[in-house]
Amino acid sequence: MFCPLCLVDGITFPTIQGGFNFYLTDRFSLYNEIGIKYREGYFETADTSFIKSKGFKLKSEFRYYISSANHQVKNTYLAINGFYNKETHNTAIEYYRNNDTSKLLIDNFGVKKSVAGVNLLIGAHKKLYKNLYLDFYAGFGVRFVNIATNNKEFNIKNDELRGPVDVTIAGSRDRIDALEKTDNNGNFTLGIRICYSL
Repeated sequence: MFCPLCLVDGITFPTIQGGFNFYLTDRFSLYNEIGIKYREGYFETADTSFIKSKGFKLKSEFRYYISSANHQVKNTYLAINGFYNKETHNTAIEYYRNNDTSKLLIDNFGVKKSVAGVNLLIGAHKKLYKNLYLDFYAGFGVRFVNIATNNKEFNIKNDELRGPVDVTIAGSRDRIDALEKTDNNGNFTLGIRICYSL
C-alpha cells in the first residue's frame, strides 16, 4: 500500500510512506506501515540550521473485516492501531522580551519531537481496476507528545510569543514548539491509501 497524502502532509511532516497488509485469517489482518521524511516541511522557516531536518513514522494496525463483496475482496473493517513518529526540524518564532512590545525579536532554534499514540478506525476498500484498490479510513484516539529544543532564547516565563491573529497551522506549530513540553491530547486521523493486491 502507498499513502499519497503523506507526500504533502503539512500538519506533521511530509513522508514517502507505504505498508503491507497480511491476512491472519479470513476476517483478521495485520497492517504495518513505515514513512521516511524526504524534505523539509512547509513551515520550516528558520534561516539558521541547528539540527538536521529528518524523521520517520511507524504504524502497526490490527484489522477485523465486517463485510465482504465476495470471498476474495474484503470491503469494510474496524481496526486499532499504534503509531510512533519522530522528527527533527528548525523553526523561527517572533516574540517580545520581558513583554516589551516596543522591540520585536526573532528566535531560530532546533526542535526534536516524538509522538506516540493509539487510534480506533473504520475503513473500507474500493476496487479501481483488477488488483488495484483505494483504502479509505478515519478514526480517533489519543496521542502523547514530547518536545525538546536546542539554542532557544525565548523564555515562556518572561517573554511574550507573537503569533498570527487567526488560528493557523503554522501559528499552532510555532506555539507548540516554543512551549517545549510533554503533553497528551486527542487525535483525529483520516486518509487514503493506494493498494495493490498480490
